[in-house]
Amino acid sequence: MPKNKFIALATAGLALTLLAGCSTGPSKAEQCTQFEKTVKSAAEGVQSEAANLQSDPDAAVTKLKELDEKISDGVDDLSDDDLQNKGEAFEDAYGDLVDQIEDIADDPQSADVSALTKSSTKVQDAGNAFQKECNS
Repeated sequence: MPKNKFIALATAGLALTLLAGCSTGPSKAEQCTQFEKTVKSAAEGVQSEAANLQSDPDAAVTKLKELDEKISDGVDDLSDDDLQNKGEAFEDAYGDLVDQIEDIADDPQSADVSALTKSSTKVQDAGNAFQKECNS
C-alpha cells in the first residue's frame, strides 16, 4: 500500500474515532450527578431565602429567580432525552413555586397557602421522578 494512501486511511480512521468520542457526551450517571448538584443548590437557596422573604422580599425573589435560571441551564445541559423530559418537568414545577413565592412577597395578605403547598409538592414529585429515571 502506498504511504500516502495509508496516511489518508489512518487519518480518516482517527477522525471517525474522534467524532464518535465527541458525540457520546457525558454518561447518564454523570448527567444525573451534575443536575442533582444544581437542584440541591436550588433547594438550599429556597431554604435560605425563605427566611429573607419577610425582611427583604424583593431580594429573596430575585435570588430565587437566579436559582431558577441555574436549573434551566442545568436542563439545557442534559443530553439524555428521558432525563431532559424529567428535568423540564422539574424546572416547570420549580418555576411555579418561585411564582407562588413571588405572589406572596408582592401581597402577603392574599397568600394562597394551598397553592404554595401544591407547588411545593409538585417540585418534590418532579424531583422524585427525575431521581427514579436516574436509577433506572
